Amino acid sequence: MLVNDDGTLSLNSKWRADHNLNVSTGKDHSTYFKNKRADSYIVEFDVPQYLDDLIRENAISQKGYKTNPLNQGRTAPKIVDKGIFDKYGFEGVAYELPDPISRWLVEYGRNAKLIK
Repeated sequence: MLVNDDGTLSLNSKWRADHNLNVSTGKDHSTYFKNKRADSYIVEFDVPQYLDDLIRENAISQKGYKTNPLNQGRTAPKIVDKGIFDKYGFEGVAYELPDPISRWLVEYGRNAKLIK
């Protein structure tokens, strides 16, 4: 994911439609994974409330995701890393967003900034 000068987002050349985008709503979880991967970085941005609602209302657990009929043909957002949140007491939720939701996040994300 790239942060443009105007605070919008773009997909980098490594993005593929069959890849999911991982996002966290809490800083602790983001920092935890950034510190585990030398080439990673954090991007903070705002999304419209309706997109946040869409993600939250349709998200299902990664446990049993493939066989869960609510996965909507594997296009539903996944709630991931619950064990990490529980173990370390992190606030927020981590999602794995498939296409097209990942593209919508990039399209409608605003006020983006790169956190190194």
